[in-house]
Amino acid sequence: MAYDRYVAICKPLEYHSIMTPGRVGLLVQITWFLTFIETIVGIVLIVRLPLCGSRINKLYCVDWDVVKLSCIDNTLNNVFAFIILVFHTFQVLIIIISYVLIIRTCAQSQAERNKFMETCLPHIITLGILSISVSLDFISARLSSDTSLQALRNSLSIMYLIVPPILNPLIYGMKLKQLRTIVCRRFNRKITTLK
Repeated sequence: MAYDRYVAICKPLEYHSIMTPGRVGLLVQITWFLTFIETIVGIVLIVRLPLCGSRINKLYCVDWDVVKLSCIDNTLNNVFAFIILVFHTFQVLIIIISYVLIIRTCAQSQAERNKFMETCLPHIITLGILSISVSLDFISARLSSDTSLQALRNSLSIMYLIVPPILNPLIYGMKLKQLRTIVCRRFNRKITTLK
């Protein structure tokens, strides 16, 4: 999405020659393939582990929670988790670089800034919320073993499952001028009624 927006804003005249249906299909296939491989390798690495327990201190089960129940050395799982972390960090860096280039291009005129605010800002907000939520969940799962903070860990662990889906319709919906006008009218009516 960030690459598509980069091409659309920074190279608008070349957009259709760069983002051909074949290239879009290839990008989608690569995304699906990498996700599939990551999932399959993770499952294979977990299935091979004998478990010494059955209690997971979380509201839902993820790979690392099962790995922590293992009776044997899980160095291979740790290496795989590190590789996945580096890979996803690389993806986030590519997205950040794309948006830095977009912001640099859009800073030249008011019309381009408005275009950026309308098309890219919702994606940046959603990506930021998701990245922060997933990072907090990852950190709490890896570093925290203290059960006294279990309520906090549960809250952080479900934050990325609940917050982005709730905020996405609001963030992307407020882009629509008609919806924004209706919401502003409703809030103004309630404020005047309260006075």
